[in-house]
Amino acid sequence: MHTLLTDRAVIRLSGGERIDFLQNLVTQNVNGLPTGACVMTALLTPQGKVLHDFLIYAEEDCLLLDCDAATADALMKKLTLYKLRADVQLEMSALEVHALWQEDGYPCPPMEGFVEDPRHEGLGLRGFLSDAAALSLPKADLAAWHDNRLRLGVPQGPQDMPPGTVFPLEFGLQRMHAIDFQKGCFIGQEVTSRTHRKGSLRKKLHKVTLSKGDLEIGTDINAGERIVGQLVAVRGDIGLALIREDALALNLQAQGHDISPRGGLFEENA
Repeated sequence: MHTLLTDRAVIRLSGGERIDFLQNLVTQNVNGLPTGACVMTALLTPQGKVLHDFLIYAEEDCLLLDCDAATADALMKKLTLYKLRADVQLEMSALEVHALWQEDGYPCPPMEGFVEDPRHEGLGLRGFLSDAAALSLPKADLAAWHDNRLRLGVPQGPQDMPPGTVFPLEFGLQRMHAIDFQKGCFIGQEVTSRTHRKGSLRKKLHKVTLSKGDLEIGTDINAGERIVGQLVAVRGDIGLALIREDALALNLQAQGHDISPRGGLFEENA
């Protein structure tokens, strides 16, 4: 399937110090990133919470930042704030982001001009194009692509991770290969590294199935009278929920309807 990701925007980062500039800010190691590589990263708050999540695609003379369109201007302003006198240039690109994926969640075979989505093989391939007219694949709308994303348990953007409110490890960013704990300093590193060293999380993001579809985002999840989690994303009878690990084996409900954890990024084989 081919989908134009109309909810994504591309920021072009160029200049001789673009690598050093980004290396000091984001969770991913961008030193030595080869041309044609695509990685996920995040820009955190000093308190270690996710401010922006985005993908980085390396071209020979620049980096393309594949980000949420609704917060692209905010990301641009934040990066510009850190720019100071560094030899970097930031500009919005006219390139479009296209996805090639399979409805069954399996990986896609390689295709020229496209790269694997680094977050999960079931998300397929991504391409940064100015004209996709030559693609002769069945078209799928944006909603179908997001349905597949949630079936895989992958959170994305401010709709699932409101800026400055969630911790990256609880939402599985390390499972999406977005954090390099060996790279050295980045904004929010102290909190993130300390949590990683402790080796245990009280809450994790899980894919869930709902006995009643279309519950509202933010709905509390209960185990009896105890609130043990919250719905983060919902599409039909599939959702993402942040749930306490000590409650996963209990009878979970939201507004009286059954909630069943069904895998996601924290599956044993993820």
